[in-house]
Amino acid sequence: MGDLRNRVGSAVAAAQAARTAAAVADALNSIAPGELGEFFHVTLDAGDDVDPIGEGLPASPGAATGRIMLTAEAAISAAESGEDVILVRTETSPDDVLGMQVSKGIVTTRGGMVSHAAVVARGWGIPAVVGSTDVDIGRDDDGDIVNIRGTKLRAGDVITIDGGTGRIYAGELATQGSAPPPELATLLAWADTVARGHVQVRVNADSEGDACHGRQLGAQGIGLCRTEHMFLAHDRLPIVRRFILAADAEAEAAALAELEEAQTSDFEQLLEAMDTLPVTVRLLDPPLHEFLPNILDLTARQARGELTDFEQLEFVAVRRLHETNPMIGTRGVRLGVIRPGLYEMQVRALCTAAAELFARGKRPHVEIMIPLVVDAEELRIARSWVRDVLDEIGHPELKSTVVTVGAMIETPRAALTAAALAEHADFFSFGTNDLTQMTYAFSRDDVEAKLLPAYQALGILSANPFAVLDQDGVGELVRIGCDAARRTKPTIKLGVCGEHAGHPESADFLVRLGIDSVSCSPFRVPMARLGVAQALLACGRVRIEDVTIDFGSDDAARAQDRSVPENSSDVEEDAVADVDEALVLHVLRVRGFVTPQGFVASLGAHPAELLNEMVAAGYVNHIEKRDMYNLLPAGRERHEALLGTYAVESVRSGLAPQYERFLDLNDQFKQLCTDWQIRGDAPNEHVDLEYDGDCVARLVALNVSSRDVIDAMAACVPRIERYNARLDRAAESVENGDTRRFTGVMCDSFHDIWMELHEDLIVMQGIERAAEGNF
Repeated sequence: MGDLRNRVGSAVAAAQAARTAAAVADALNSIAPGELGEFFHVTLDAGDDVDPIGEGLPASPGAATGRIMLTAEAAISAAESGEDVILVRTETSPDDVLGMQVSKGIVTTRGGMVSHAAVVARGWGIPAVVGSTDVDIGRDDDGDIVNIRGTKLRAGDVITIDGGTGRIYAGELATQGSAPPPELATLLAWADTVARGHVQVRVNADSEGDACHGRQLGAQGIGLCRTEHMFLAHDRLPIVRRFILAADAEAEAAALAELEEAQTSDFEQLLEAMDTLPVTVRLLDPPLHEFLPNILDLTARQARGELTDFEQLEFVAVRRLHETNPMIGTRGVRLGVIRPGLYEMQVRALCTAAAELFARGKRPHVEIMIPLVVDAEELRIARSWVRDVLDEIGHPELKSTVVTVGAMIETPRAALTAAALAEHADFFSFGTNDLTQMTYAFSRDDVEAKLLPAYQALGILSANPFAVLDQDGVGELVRIGCDAARRTKPTIKLGVCGEHAGHPESADFLVRLGIDSVSCSPFRVPMARLGVAQALLACGRVRIEDVTIDFGSDDAARAQDRSVPENSSDVEEDAVADVDEALVLHVLRVRGFVTPQGFVASLGAHPAELLNEMVAAGYVNHIEKRDMYNLLPAGRERHEALLGTYAVESVRSGLAPQYERFLDLNDQFKQLCTDWQIRGDAPNEHVDLEYDGDCVARLVALNVSSRDVIDAMAACVPRIERYNARLDRAAESVENGDTRRFTGVMCDSFHDIWMELHEDLIVMQGIERAAEGNF
C-alpha cells in the first residue's frame, strides 16, 4: 500500500512541477485504475501466512471477520446484539437484503459475479465470496452445520473472508487498510477535467445513503436506481405482498396507494441527495414471486402442516406466479403490461417527489428507464404511461425540462432493433450483465462456480464474461445498438449500467464506442473516473493539449485557468477587477456549487487564497473530492451583511429600468426553451431539422437582442459585461451543432448562463423571486 501511495504522490508532484498538460497525462496513465481499490477496501494483513479452508468467486473486494449466521433473521438479531456477522447462504434473494445490509461479509454456495449477492454486496461495499462449491450447508443431529472442505463449523463460529481473492479462512485474521493520499483527489480531479463534456461517471444507487456515498466518491449522477430494492424495507415488503395477494381491484388500489406514499418519500430523499445531477430510475424489474417467501420452504412447511392462514394464501400466490425460467419470463415492462397500475404508481410517486423538490427550490433531473424492452411498440406504450401521469400532475417544469424516458437495452433483440426503439427513447442504458447472460445463454447464477473455471482452464474462454466484457459478441451488440440508435436520433444519450462499466479494460472499449456515461457501484467510482480519462486520451476522443488543467492557486495557475470556463475553451482572459470577499460570496450565492472553473467563468479567475480564508472562517464549504465550493449558513449571513458594499441604492435604481426589459426577454426565453424541448403535447424528438433550426435561429436572435440590455446594466455594474461574451459563446456553440448547450444543465449552456444572470440581478436588487413569479 505504501508503494501505491508513494507512486500517486510522486506522479502528481511531477505533473505539478512541470505544469504541462502532457505531464498530467503521464500522471493519469501511471496508475492502473484497479489499483485504487487498495484505498477503499480493508485487506488481509500481508504478514499472516495462513492457508484458506475454502475458496469461491471474488465477488466484492475487501476483507471481513465475523460469526457465521445462516439466515437473514439470525444475522439481524446478532448484529443488533453487537456481533460482527458473516452471512452464509446457499444463495441470496430479496428476502435476505436486510440481513445482508447488517453483515460484515457474505458467502454463498451458488451464484456468480453478477448474482444477487454479488451485485448487492458491491453496491454496499460489503466483502463477498460467492459460488463457493467448497461450502456445504447441511444438518446433523445437533443442528445446522457448514462444512468447508472437511472443516465442520456451526452458526456462531468465526471465519474470515477475502472478497478480493475469494478465499475463506477459519478464525479471525488481522486486517489492514490505508486512507487515500491527498494527492489522489488532485489526480481524480484531473481525470474529471479530461472527461468533462464527454463521459459522465455515475453510480448505481438505490437509497439516499448509496447516493450520498457515490457523490462523495465523485459520481456525477445515478446511472441505475433499482426500485425493487426500495420495496424490500421492513415497512414496504408487507405492502408489496398485499398488492400481489389482492383479491379484487379495491384491495389492489389500496395497496398501491400505500406503496405510492412510501415510494414518494424514497424518491424525494434520493433526488435531493443528487440535486442538480441526473438520476436514472429503473421501474420495477424482477418477477413478483421474488417478493414472496421461497416456494421450496413453503412447500416443506405445508407438507408438515405448519402454514398459517396468511402463509397459505402466500403459498397459493407463489405457485400461481412461479415460472420455470423467471429471468426471461414476466418481469420488467412485461409486468407493467400485466399489472399496469404498478408502473403508473411508480411514475406518479417519482414525479410527485420531483415536484415537491421544485417547490423547495431544488433542481431534480429525472430519467425514467423501462426495463427488458424488446419491441418498439412495447416502449411506445410504456412511454405513454409516463406521459399520462405527467399530464395528470400538470407540473410545467416536469413536462418541459426534467423528466426524460429511455430503455434498458439488455436483450440481443433490443440491441439489434435499437433504431426502431430510439424513435421512442431519450436515452438508452445498456445492461451488460443481462445482455451477457442472454447472448451466451449462460445462467449467470449457475455457470460461474463450475462451468466457467473449466472453460477458462481449457482456453475456451480467456476471461469470465460477467467480469470482463466480451468485446467480440456482447460488445458487438452494444456497438450495433449505439450506431443504430444514433442514426435514428443523433441526440440520444447512451450509457452503460452493468458492472462492466467499472472494469478498466471493458470501460476502455465502451468509451471508444462513444458512450456518454458509465455507471457502477459506489466503491468502483474512483476507478471508473481514472479509467474513463485514460480511455478518452488513448482513443483520441480527447486530446490532452486541448485540456486546460488547474494546477493550484498560484499566479501561474490562475493565468492558465483564466482562459477556461467550466465546459468551454474560450473565456476572455481578463479577470473582474477588485475580486473581494463580498463578490466571491455573491458568486457562491448566485451559482450554488462552484468549481474553480466556475469562478473562472464568472470572475475571470479562481480566487483560491480568498476561498481558503473563507473556508477557515466557516463561511464556505470545500467539497474536496469534487473540488467544489458552496456557502454555509454563516457565509450566507456574511453575504447579506456585505451586500450593500456593491449593491447600493444607486446601483439598484440604475438596474431597475433595464431589468424590466430583461424580464420581457426572459419570457421569450422561457417559451423558447419549452418549444425546444416540447413540440405540441409530446417531447421534441429532435428529428425535424427545420423545426430545430428555427428554434436555434430564435435563440441566436434573442442573444443579439439581449446585448443592449446587458450593456446598459454593465454601465451600472461593469462585471455584468462578462455575461455578453459567455452568452455569445454558448449561442455560437448551439449554432455550430452542440445542442447540449441550448438547455443543458451544468454544462455552461445558454440556459445555465441566462439563469445565473437572472439570479444575479434578483439578488443584487433584493427581489423576492417567489413574489415576482419568474421561476
